[in-house]
Amino acid sequence: MTTVKNRSSIRCTGCGQQVAAEIYSYIDVTDEPQAKNMLISNRINRVQCPHCGTVNGVEAPLLYHDPTKELLIAYVPMELNLNKDQQERVIGDLMNRMPKDNFKGYMFSPRRSITMQGVIDQVLEADGITKEMMDDQRKQLEFVQSFLEVESEEALEKLVQENDDKIDEQFFQLMSMMAQRTMQEGRQDVAQQILGIQGRIVELSSYGQGLIEQQQNQQRVVEEVVQELESLPDSAGRDTFLQMAIEYLDRGEEYVQALVGLVRPAFDYDFFQMMTVKIDEAPADQKDKLEDLRQLMLELTAAIDQQQQAVVQQSAGFLQAVLTSPEPEAMLAENIELIDETFMAVLSANLQHAEQSKNLNAIAKLKEIYQMAVGVLQSQMPPEIRFVNDLLSTQDDETAQAMLNQYAPEFGDGLLSTMDAVHDAMLTRGNAPVAQRLKVLRAQAEKILS
Repeated sequence: MTTVKNRSSIRCTGCGQQVAAEIYSYIDVTDEPQAKNMLISNRINRVQCPHCGTVNGVEAPLLYHDPTKELLIAYVPMELNLNKDQQERVIGDLMNRMPKDNFKGYMFSPRRSITMQGVIDQVLEADGITKEMMDDQRKQLEFVQSFLEVESEEALEKLVQENDDKIDEQFFQLMSMMAQRTMQEGRQDVAQQILGIQGRIVELSSYGQGLIEQQQNQQRVVEEVVQELESLPDSAGRDTFLQMAIEYLDRGEEYVQALVGLVRPAFDYDFFQMMTVKIDEAPADQKDKLEDLRQLMLELTAAIDQQQQAVVQQSAGFLQAVLTSPEPEAMLAENIELIDETFMAVLSANLQHAEQSKNLNAIAKLKEIYQMAVGVLQSQMPPEIRFVNDLLSTQDDETAQAMLNQYAPEFGDGLLSTMDAVHDAMLTRGNAPVAQRLKVLRAQAEKILS
């Protein structure tokens, strides 16, 4: 039996309007693995209203099945106020829909739960997560929640001071997770509030101060590596980057990390193939060092790719929230910091998919969101930044040269500083081709201004 979802309609508790809903009545994790993650994060049978953004919980019976763990759980919400006989009939109806072939003993007697938390606890327990571990997690969440409930800056400072020794990496990870989840649920204002409080705790706590110092050191290292990358000839290839990585390893792993972060595309499959050949040919006393470097770089590239995937997921969640918002332009304007290259790439990919599917409604909506996003960005950009973006958007060098000839004198030397800042930002993001083109345009602008 495959996962079963029923289409229904509910009344939004926020605005009272009817909302289309897709309600799970049976989950088979072998058929739909992502449903398990949705359940554990308490997102099963929760529907966001497209009119007001309210997230509505739907109390409906559910049968959860994980054949790999021989786990079958029947959930009948206590909010339905069913007596024992009625509960048994509901469970029986769900059970009757299960396939009769390959029926095993555990399926005759499913576990029971009257709360969704009870279902989650049993699923986690089957994964080897003990009740003690779950209790610790809840305590950590409650601890984090206490910081989000303070009503004044003075109260926050006092709470940080009293709990300074308990504020660590896990603390900030939980705060980030809560912010991301609320953002996915469309509660952008709450997510921004969480991130704002997190920023203050970073400034106030000892662990946060350590993070700030670490970030400052990383920024210094990045700036050094950027300068050395800029001094490379245009003909620099994989051999050059490998030699840089070997030299950087002697200076510290943070230099290798900066190099990989700045020019991640250079460290592709062919690079590591070449590196393996180099290791095989290296003298015995150098092999261990090169093998350690290869392992470090593999871990760094994997971490960057994973981080990028998380950023894409965040942008996808924000796009979904914008699409379902009754005031998409206002949401974009309030969250302008989320309108970055990744968001625009995700938006463009969705638009391309809609065009391939010939979904006219989606095409129109996505194009409208795209124009809104561009408009919001342009309204907030200083004139110099807007001009640099227009330059980079030109299709040929002749057009860019004509724009520089016409407008560079109006901006003056401030344009060069802006181009330098954008150039550094592109390198930091690993967008070397755009950075290189901007470097050429900057030289032309300097020539015009001089």
